[in-house]
Amino acid sequence: MIKVHCFVSCVCELLKKTPGVDHRPYYFGVWDSDFTVTDQYELAYHSDQMDHDFFVEWYEQLYGISIVSWYDKTKKKEENMETMIRLITGKSSSRHVMVMLDLSMLPERENKFHQKPFPHYVMLEQTEREEEWLMLDPDFRWEGVFPKSDILAAIGEPSVEGGYYFDAESIRPPAAEAVHAYFHTCLKKEVNPFTAAIRLIVRHHCDGGTYEKLAPALKQIPVLAIRKYAYEHAFAFLLEPIEENEELFEQWCGEIEQLVQGYTAIQYRVMKLSMTGSVGHVHTVLGLLDRQDQREYKVKQMLLELFQKWEARQTVQAGGMG
Repeated sequence: MIKVHCFVSCVCELLKKTPGVDHRPYYFGVWDSDFTVTDQYELAYHSDQMDHDFFVEWYEQLYGISIVSWYDKTKKKEENMETMIRLITGKSSSRHVMVMLDLSMLPERENKFHQKPFPHYVMLEQTEREEEWLMLDPDFRWEGVFPKSDILAAIGEPSVEGGYYFDAESIRPPAAEAVHAYFHTCLKKEVNPFTAAIRLIVRHHCDGGTYEKLAPALKQIPVLAIRKYAYEHAFAFLLEPIEENEELFEQWCGEIEQLVQGYTAIQYRVMKLSMTGSVGHVHTVLGLLDRQDQREYKVKQMLLELFQKWEARQTVQAGGMG
């Protein structure tokens, strides 16, 4: 699984390492997770107004673990960094410390989306050498040692702020009732927010004749499109108890891949439209967006059907146990 959502990937690392605890339901919240459309009608995966309260609250409801925000936006950056250093140097083995940094300030790390700045959550730990820290980046499946000074410089960038810690002691598997509530909260059956936002931006700039602003306005499509891979986690979770599920899983992974690649095609057409202002390109882009809606509603409908079967099995198992 490639990069999907840095906050979710960090907190799921503990779940993956805990026997008997399934991290996959937590990804239900990723496929339509928050982003923003700015006042200038630009798509943005991060903004100062966004928070992770939704994921924080559901992490505790599902897995019994409180995620605590140690970053205080009312304090200066230097004070927050002092707090972080105390947390890292004084933490127990069961505590995990997350921080947002600007990944573009660490040129040794891959920046496949070519974003600058590139706000990104990682986890940090001490090493045997005081001047080096271990960086754990589950979202990119990367870990390695960096000079502490380089990490602090990336955290100190004015474009980023945020940090959390959480402890492993109280972890528990999610109850079926909590999974039910979370799934139905996350599955937006009447709208596909990402596609709707792209359509809104396209229409705004086309109606206003500002075609040249369209490509820059939608340059972050790739960063958000990959969140749709979270559907794979849901299919894997729901199909696992079903016989001959491998073929069905691969079939739906193919549908999800088409959905993700559909956004690549849209971005390419948007670049053409931005350069030419052609009415033909407008119709092409809007047609591709309609097709994306059809694809995603199809995925959501199948997930709903599979989830209903999953719930039926939970009811039967609970009855059998009684």
